[in-house]
Amino acid sequence: MKGIRRTHGTAPAKKAAADVVVLRDALSELAKIPGPRALRDRALLLVGFAGALRRSELVALDLADIRFVAEGVVLTLRRRKTDQEGQGTEVALPYGQSERTCPVLTLRAWLEAAGITNGPVFVSVNRGGKIGSARLSPLDVARVVKAAVEAAGSNPADFSGHSLRSGFITSAARAGVAERHIQNQSGHRSLPVLRGYIRRGSLFVDNAAAKVGL
Repeated sequence: MKGIRRTHGTAPAKKAAADVVVLRDALSELAKIPGPRALRDRALLLVGFAGALRRSELVALDLADIRFVAEGVVLTLRRRKTDQEGQGTEVALPYGQSERTCPVLTLRAWLEAAGITNGPVFVSVNRGGKIGSARLSPLDVARVVKAAVEAAGSNPADFSGHSLRSGFITSAARAGVAERHIQNQSGHRSLPVLRGYIRRGSLFVDNAAAKVGL
């Protein structure tokens, strides 16, 4: 097995991170589309990104898990991968810098448009705009991400549902956000795993090869 690993390598295939630039482009395209389906997708993208949520955490959200406060919205995640006892974890989403990219305003707009008063937050919407009651699955998150980035000109094969979470970590690292603050949002228990994301997102930040005069 060691010989096979030496011959073929062990580096896993990484999907691209939907960083803030990719996300803004995708949101701009979705904003051109009328109807509840595009609004739902915008809310899903923004909440998933700003909360650094896993796909399963995003689709598991119920209305009872959402609390709007003066500073934004607080999400209660009933069970995270790092919360095996199910004690629940709170994740705060502040207001965005613009209405189009604000997770709080977009989430509120979706809830009001869909008339959701209980149960799952992210539900099915057919192509005709009829809002259903079925909770989206983690696979649906991947479909939404791929469709949105493709509309914005990116290759959908490069992205996955996990791209929202990795995109937040990448964008935060590039913006110089402290490691502990990124960890607070993402819920990573393992610092080596988190640092792997941070390193990939910071490869061109203070890069030594850019400073040698080439």
